Amino acid sequence: MKCSVFSIQLACVAAVSLCGCSVLPTLGEKRKNADVQTMHQVAPPAWSVSSVIKGDAATGWLDDFGSAPLRRLVDQAVAQNHDLRVAAAKVDQARAQARIAGADILPQLSTDFQSSRSQRASGQRFVGTGVRSNRFQWTADVSWEPDFWGRVRDQQGAAVADAEAAMADLHAARLSLAANTVKAAITLAAAEAEIQISDENVKRRRMHLGVLEKQLDRGLDPDRAALDVSLSRADLARAEATLASRKREADGARRSLEALLGSYPAGKESGLGGLPGMKRAVPAGLPSELLLRRPDLLAAERKLESAIRDESAAKKAFLPSFRITGDTGFSTEELAALLEKNAFIWSLAGSVAQNIFQGGRIKAGVEEAKARYAQALEQYASDALTAFKEVETALAAEAYLREQESALETAVTEAERSVKLALGQYERGLTEVLTLLDAQQRVFDARSALLAVKAQRLRNRADLHLALGGDFLAPKATMIKPWSAVSAARSGWW
Repeated sequence: MKCSVFSIQLACVAAVSLCGCSVLPTLGEKRKNADVQTMHQVAPPAWSVSSVIKGDAATGWLDDFGSAPLRRLVDQAVAQNHDLRVAAAKVDQARAQARIAGADILPQLSTDFQSSRSQRASGQRFVGTGVRSNRFQWTADVSWEPDFWGRVRDQQGAAVADAEAAMADLHAARLSLAANTVKAAITLAAAEAEIQISDENVKRRRMHLGVLEKQLDRGLDPDRAALDVSLSRADLARAEATLASRKREADGARRSLEALLGSYPAGKESGLGGLPGMKRAVPAGLPSELLLRRPDLLAAERKLESAIRDESAAKKAFLPSFRITGDTGFSTEELAALLEKNAFIWSLAGSVAQNIFQGGRIKAGVEEAKARYAQALEQYASDALTAFKEVETALAAEAYLREQESALETAVTEAERSVKLALGQYERGLTEVLTLLDAQQRVFDARSALLAVKAQRLRNRADLHLALGGDFLAPKATMIKPWSAVSAARSGWW
């Protein structure tokens, strides 16, 4: 008994000590590293479009807006959004797959207890009689395929890289959800502000229509008064239609925000109560290295690592495999004597297997793995270019929207001044009502356009943080940390 237990323990210790050793490293690792380095060299030292406004960098990109209600909404979305929970479940699946892939490195140990009862004939002279016998057997079986070439280790490394890619995808989903929640909340706030502007426009036009109707009742210049009333009523109807449209847009924005928050879209979310501000400007000369911390690019790089390890494992399938099996235990005809010394049994066997002909299956597997690596590499390059485009576009839009907002502020000021002048001239009979109505419409259009640009600047700032993968100067180490199981795999399994 002691001998058998000692043999099993010795075999396990030897297996664990050898599981990290292999003759061949991961095939193609240097090629993969060179490809990744080439991707990194595409990045310029700084973005070609830089902001002319200088400001100090801060941490925590939500603080960029300085809005407690906005942070509350983002926190709620991260905690309750169902799509984010789907991404988290995928991480758990990938972690389990990584543990499954690493299980083949270690010896497999199982135990088995069998019992049987049989009868055989005693001979021809005593027909109808026989000998009955019992058999009880308890064994412990050990099997191990030493990872001599590192094929299993490559498979495990591919699974670990997939798990890291899944975690990067989770971080990307969380960052995207936060940005989309910010933009949805800003859209709702802008829609509510548009309702206020439209409602004020309707009230002004109703007031003006009332004045014109009184003039018509007095009978002063009835033809002109009738025309003025008709034009005013048309403008009022258009303003009421615009107000209804703004209410519909606000209702849709409110329900979209509620869906992001993981709540039933009942149209009751209060939102922000107004557009937030921006507490800081975009720092000039942002380093392009910030792009390398983007979760989606980290996921693409991890998928590239998984592909090269799958290719390495496919190539090593051409090499012979080694297998060691053994069992030890007890076998006896009497259950009471099962654990006696005389009932002890054991066996040990080893085998070497080499694939000779499989109809081209292994070669096709290598070609498929190479194609998957090429696909992952090109996808990585495409994702990198997309990231550059998103950052450059957001930075350029930051400057253009700021100029547009400044011009529209001037337009609002001048439009409001023109309304006062037109009203004074109309009251003195120096101008037509059409001029006054046109001036009032210009005020409404300018205020609405200014509000839209302000909201777009806020949404563009969220897009910029999303494109950069976080805050302007946040360190890469704070973005994605390996989960503990992967860290254990790197230190123990590899």
